[in-house]
Parts: sequence; C-alpha cells; structure tokens
Amino acid sequence: MTQKIDPAERRPSVLVGIAGGSASGKTTLTAALEKLLASGPAPVRVEAIGMDRYFYRGTAPGPLFTSPSTGETLPDNNHPDSADNARLAADLDARRNSATAPDIILLEGLMALHVQEIRDRCDLRIFVELDADVRALRRLLRDMSGVRGNPDPRFIATYYCECARVGHERYVEPSRQHADLILRGDGDLNRTVPMAAAVIHSLLPSGDL
Repeated sequence: MTQKIDPAERRPSVLVGIAGGSASGKTTLTAALEKLLASGPAPVRVEAIGMDRYFYRGTAPGPLFTSPSTGETLPDNNHPDSADNARLAADLDARRNSATAPDIILLEGLMALHVQEIRDRCDLRIFVELDADVRALRRLLRDMSGVRGNPDPRFIATYYCECARVGHERYVEPSRQHADLILRGDGDLNRTVPMAAAVIHSLLPSGDL
C-alpha cells in the first residue's frame, strides 16, 4: 500500500530520461515501465511525457534543412533545437514540485540525454539502443501507416537518409555516454522492464513505497 505523504514534505518526482534513436523502442519501453510501476507489487503514481509534444514542427523558431536531393525546405525534427526545451524544463520543474506531483515521471524523447538542461534534471538516464537497419525498417513501416505525416515510402526513406540519420549520428548516438542504463530495443521486455523498474524504485524515498 502506498503511504500518504504530507505535500509539504514530499520530494520532487523522480525523473527518468529515456533516449534513443527513432523507432528504437523508446515509446514501447516507456509504456511497459509505466504499466509495471503503476500496477506492480509496490505500485506508485507514474506519469509519462513525450518530448514530441514540445516539437515546433516547422514553425519558428524550429530549425529547417534543405533536402540535397529535392531542394525542398523541411522541418529538421532531428536537431536539439527542434523542441522548446526551455518550456519543457520549466514544465518539468513545475510538475515535479506540484502538490499533485506523481512519484515518477518518465520522459521519453530523441534528445532526452543530449540536451543538458533536460539531462541534468534526470535522476536516472536510460538509452535504448538498436541496430540502424532495424530502426530504419521500423520507421518505414510506422510512417507508412500515416501516423506521422507523409506516408509516401520514398519521402520517408529520403528524409531518414538526409535528416534523421544525420541527427542520430551527430546528437542521439553520442548521448549514450550519459546513460546509467543501456537497454536493447529488441530485448525481452519481460526481463528488462522489471530490472529497470527495480532501479527506478530504488531512487524513491522509502516512505513512498
């Protein structure tokens, strides 16, 4: 049973940053962690936040790039400045310290470990790794379903090669050096999720369990 804590004595929510390449399995891992932490043997209050909701998505001041193959100017959603990181940091601070703050916040996004103002706020940093060819295929199948804009496979492949792959090599992959845990995006969730959840639980004050 979760013990009630006086709001005046409550510590800020434990913040877990979950980074990794596009289609590496970040969202799947986050959802599995959220479910287990909220309903497991020692349930706690959990909230998941996706950095995608802070994307500028082509609006100023979000970065743009020009496609070398088509000459088209497109949003660069694989750049550290593609999201409003200052607003995200402020929202995290407010949420973690609010009277209704959850015990744990899971923050998932490409740049969760690259952007220092976000990374420095994390109590635990997780990087989800997956081979580039598998990520590319997963991304192609996902985007062709139409859930993320243009479903044309040629556009998806071109954008991946000219933007997503470049951003991954420059920013996302190097950020793994900041991770406390590195998990495989194609690993057995029945093994990795309980392990990660146990580490997260260990960061909670004993009165929160």
